[in-house]
Amino acid sequence: MTLDSLKDGESALIIGFEAPLELKNRLLNFGFLKNKKVKKLNSSLKKATILVELENSCVILRANEAKVIKIERI
Repeated sequence: MTLDSLKDGESALIIGFEAPLELKNRLLNFGFLKNKKVKKLNSSLKKATILVELENSCVILRANEAKVIKIERI
């Protein structure tokens, strides 16, 4: 399952990435690390962007970025 498939308000643990190295490094720099808890807060009307909570920060991701983050729902 990937981060974009979560419903608003659901939480998950990051279990991995399926991304090109450049995008993977960018996500790692934002703090998207394996075994970190993320919560999907909201998505835009056309679901082009999503707002997620990562620890005590909020991050907006494009849908194509969220699709490369593999998660396990908790």
